[in-house]
Amino acid sequence: MKNYNKKAGGENSVAAIRREYIESMERQQRKKRGVKIRLYRRLALFATIFALVMGSLVFTLINQKQTLAKKEQQKIELTQQLSDTQDQQEELKIQIAKLNDDDYIAKLARKELFLSEDGEIIFSIPKNTEKSEKNGYSKE
Repeated sequence: MKNYNKKAGGENSVAAIRREYIESMERQQRKKRGVKIRLYRRLALFATIFALVMGSLVFTLINQKQTLAKKEQQKIELTQQLSDTQDQQEELKIQIAKLNDDDYIAKLARKELFLSEDGEIIFSIPKNTEKSEKNGYSKE
């Protein structure tokens, strides 16, 4: 270091003080700028990581909502199908119960197969006659 105790009239001592002061101030400013730059870089890195994490969470949430909506629709469809199947099952149970009844089978056989009991006579009416009677026309 230089001796700063020289007379005030010496230009070397004033210039040396001023130069060292300026250099120290510049070093402090460079350190501050470096600290700020590192701080901004860290903040940018953390913001990027945060944005990526939030983006993945939002993407996952949207996918789960879509999957849930599909499952709900599928549930509604399957519930309707179950209801239809249960109704059909009830109808089949009723039909089974009827088919186990001998009177019903006899009545069905007489109607569909034109079978008769002893002493019964079956009359067959032509279909055209039935239609004309419904319309109010009669051959009488």
